[in-house]
Amino acid sequence: MPVLTSDDMCPVCKMIRYLNKDMEFLINPECYHSMCSNCVNRLFNDGPNQCPYAGCHKTLRRKGFRSAFFGDLTVEREVDIRRRVAAVFNRVEDDFETLRDYNNYLQMVEDLTFDLVSGTDARRHDAEATLQQWEASHKAEIERNRKAGRDADEMTRRRVNAEREAARQRRVDALREAEDEKVERARSREAELDSLAQGAAPGGGDGQRVQLKRPGPAAGSSLASASFSSASGALADVGRLSIRGLKEKRKPAAAEGPYDPFGGMDFVPSRYRVREGLDHPWLNKYRLDRSYATGGYTFNEYTHRAMFEAFAGLGVFVDDEKEVGIGLSAREVATIGAGIAAVGDRMELD
Repeated sequence: MPVLTSDDMCPVCKMIRYLNKDMEFLINPECYHSMCSNCVNRLFNDGPNQCPYAGCHKTLRRKGFRSAFFGDLTVEREVDIRRRVAAVFNRVEDDFETLRDYNNYLQMVEDLTFDLVSGTDARRHDAEATLQQWEASHKAEIERNRKAGRDADEMTRRRVNAEREAARQRRVDALREAEDEKVERARSREAELDSLAQGAAPGGGDGQRVQLKRPGPAAGSSLASASFSSASGALADVGRLSIRGLKEKRKPAAAEGPYDPFGGMDFVPSRYRVREGLDHPWLNKYRLDRSYATGGYTFNEYTHRAMFEAFAGLGVFVDDEKEVGIGLSAREVATIGAGIAAVGDRMELD
């Protein structure tokens, strides 16, 4: 036979949950004694009555019974006491001149709560009297702070709802943009297929590609696009002259040399040359010092780094990069530079 616990048997009528699956246990904050709902209805439906527990002389009423939120009734009692104390001592930090005064106020409230929860009968009686006296003498202030707390909670609730609504609207806008982009892509593809069916060029005339909206900054430069518009038309004309069915000519495989982790990049400087055995009194002073050479430091690294830092950036022309744009290839830069040189001073800016 399984062992019965206090949650399975009513202490008053001794009814077990095995015989009544719908049995519900209720408590009253006056004494926190648990009993089933049948006992509560049987004992307190006709009016107030004494608690049926032996030694408990509390007078209980039917409307005071409720279901326990926590399984441990000690925790349930402490939470109720803290909620009651917090409703009376509801001052905030802005009501005090200094942080120390606010901390002293919190310490006083915590001491009072401890006496109500775990104090002796005398200390519990004194704490209860202090709580009732404070509530009676500061009734208007307590109500004002309670109203301010409700207003703050309402503002917080509205702000959270506004943030949620804004996030929902952003998601809806993102989905709408994605759907519009999908429709625009399908429309562009249909336009290309129609132009191909009519025998027009894929890249020009009425079959021009429709630029889709993409998130982020626009790529490329308007000056570079204008310079290469004629080249794109020439490449389109060459593409129409391709012949199908020709065998692909395979290029002979080039002899592969040893593996180079730098991919053939040459790190030899082109603007200067460092001579070996550079003799300088200031360098010789530290070159002969064992405290510098013992750790493996070589002064050749120092001279190479000093020369590299001295010549770094000499081949960079910021004004030219601003004029032709950044991120262009050497061929594009040469073409744009030739166009700028041909126009000269006659170029007018809007």
